[in-house]
Amino acid sequence: MEESWPAPARPIRTVFLDSEEGKSRGSATPRFILFQDGKILLTVTGNAGWKDKMWPTIQEVTATKA
Repeated sequence: MEESWPAPARPIRTVFLDSEEGKSRGSATPRFILFQDGKILLTVTGNAGWKDKMWPTIQEVTATKA
């Protein structure tokens, strides 16, 4: 629900819901969204999505990969 999102993060929700992933699987949870410079870089669901895709991508984007 939009009102459960902090006001500064609501544009991210809008971009996500307008995306193909948002239209087809918008209610899948838990969902993790990597958003940078007005664009969604990656969206994944579940603990495996976080561990296998999101965390490595965050490390790559922030140049903190071990």
